[in-house]
Amino acid sequence: MLPALQTPSANHRSQAGFTPAASTCQVLAALPQPMLVARPDRRLLFRNRGAESLLHDRRVEVSADHLMQIGQLDAARLEPPLRLAQAGSTAYVGLWFTPQISTGWLHSMPVPEDLAAGAGWPADAVLLVIHLDQPTLTQAARIDALARHSRLSTTERHVLMLLGDGMTVETAAAHLGVCLSTLRSHVRNLLGKTQASSLMQLLRWVGSGQALPH
Repeated sequence: MLPALQTPSANHRSQAGFTPAASTCQVLAALPQPMLVARPDRRLLFRNRGAESLLHDRRVEVSADHLMQIGQLDAARLEPPLRLAQAGSTAYVGLWFTPQISTGWLHSMPVPEDLAAGAGWPADAVLLVIHLDQPTLTQAARIDALARHSRLSTTERHVLMLLGDGMTVETAAAHLGVCLSTLRSHVRNLLGKTQASSLMQLLRWVGSGQALPH
């Protein structure tokens, strides 16, 4: 989740030589997530380095200082989350990007009053935070959690990682230098320890956001 955003105190700003607008933009620029600040009419007020990278990759599009597209969300589809934020609510919208079909989600929210005042932005300014999924990291973490939960052996965990990466049972056996019957024995152990009804179900657990099996 986005951490609470606070501008420095007036005394701190004067001592550090910051102007309010500069310090506000520095707070946003220092955060790792791609961020944009726009008005409900999509007029862009600010973008940080992460957002600039998405613009360069054409995953975000801007024309005439107006936000035109984020992933699959065109101008019309961007309006509902912007209007919700203008009304004081937050919104979460799933995103996907071509041509790699990567995914993520958009978090829209009102800009905190002190932040908007510090930057000289209007009261209806909206903060848009783009979160990009990291499926490889997520899958590895889920396998680690499942290995600990179900007490998988090191070999069983390795087999599950290979199958989760898309290898077939036959390819995984060749990769590990074991016979097919040995690999199938590992798969049976995996199903028994995780209580999964099938290998397909187990791999779906590994690759999804569903709760791990009990």
